[in-house]
Amino acid sequence: APIKVSSKGIIWLVFNTKVDNSNIGIHKAITLASIAELEGKTLEDRKNIVGVFYNRISNSLPLGSDVTTYYGIQVEMSERDLWQHEIEEVNDYNTRPSAMAGKLPVGPICNPGVDSIIAAFEPEEHDYYYFVADKNGKTYFTKTNGEHETVIADLKAKGLWFVYE
Repeated sequence: APIKVSSKGIIWLVFNTKVDNSNIGIHKAITLASIAELEGKTLEDRKNIVGVFYNRISNSLPLGSDVTTYYGIQVEMSERDLWQHEIEEVNDYNTRPSAMAGKLPVGPICNPGVDSIIAAFEPEEHDYYYFVADKNGKTYFTKTNGEHETVIADLKAKGLWFVYE
């Protein structure tokens, strides 16, 4: 008789195969996936975002992820903008301060979905170090901080920057 495998069983098999064939380990992969889950909307964006994180880690730069900062200070992202002292606060989750250069938070910040887990194991290889999303969820990737700041200014000028009320 043929073996019946549920879709969950197939996902588990694929996941175990990815873990076995990678050198990043489950903890690091799920932590990266959890950040990508909240930072990106699509599989393609999440793969690019994880690629940015790998570039930043390998060059001893902080990840600079707002979602980890919000998690670390226990404030909902939809509640308000971050304050400067919160961005600079050193804690086990905040990836913004220079003290976190080349480091991941101590653990996941949410339960990532399948696309985010795939992105953690199959990141895009590129030379981007920055990304930002507009208020519609479109993600823009840049190589330098100057390019990053230009994109942000352009989004603000076009009314595509999310403003908390």
